[in-house]
Amino acid sequence: MDKQQLAVLVLKAMGGAENLVKMSYCASRIRVKIRDTSRLDRRGLESLDDIKSVLDVDTAQHCTEYHLVVGPGNTRSLYEALTALMPKNS
Repeated sequence: MDKQQLAVLVLKAMGGAENLVKMSYCASRIRVKIRDTSRLDRRGLESLDDIKSVLDVDTAQHCTEYHLVVGPGNTRSLYEALTALMPKNS
């Protein structure tokens, strides 16, 4: 599966673009803050072969942060594919 296809599936499992507050990445994972955890399909994320693990971190800013561990060498390309699917601010 290419990164664009994976990004579509990840975004859907995260509850859609409107459910994402912020995204960032490092060498091995993508960090995503979401608004509504009830819209998250964690099993769907964990079932994707390219997602090694899903970690959750509670924050005090009325959202929850999830770390999608994808491993070195894959993180940046998936992050870029995800950001390409996000609506552009006018």
